[in-house]
Amino acid sequence: MTRQIKSIIIHCSNTPNGKHVSVEEIDRWHCQCGFKRSAEFRQRQNPDLASIGYHFVIYPNGAVATGRHFDEIGAHAQGFNSKSIGICLVGTDKFTCAQWKSLEQNVCGLVTDIVLLQGTKDPQMPHVLGHRDLPDVRKECPGFAVAEWRTHQMRPLPGHILDEGIGDGW
Repeated sequence: MTRQIKSIIIHCSNTPNGKHVSVEEIDRWHCQCGFKRSAEFRQRQNPDLASIGYHFVIYPNGAVATGRHFDEIGAHAQGFNSKSIGICLVGTDKFTCAQWKSLEQNVCGLVTDIVLLQGTKDPQMPHVLGHRDLPDVRKECPGFAVAEWRTHQMRPLPGHILDEGIGDGW
């Protein structure tokens, strides 16, 4: 990782909860928005994804798809892309236990990597926040409070679990 990362920003796809939406579909949406990836980074990772703005997409089954390369500036949070990593949960406001677990693992792994690679001594770095937590953002993305999730020890938040009747998955 060669660029300075200060934030991990969590998003949602704003699609029906539990419905599979592929990284290729999200790439098509981002293409329609005019997002473009450089040829250099497309050669390094995911050459078929010409426009994806996120670095990771987490599917309802918990699988994690990669989008942009770590060193590639994202297209997911205007004004914050150059120093952030973007993670998108497929759905809107309720996510499967598998998604919650993958989100926790992905965020913890990224924080560890960023701290080790950048040698930061600030315990607050990188910041982990939701898109809606950024200044001047008027969205409910993701459909839960990331700060509350973090203080809840990164466990699924009540009222935001899609498969509550199946068990808590923890």
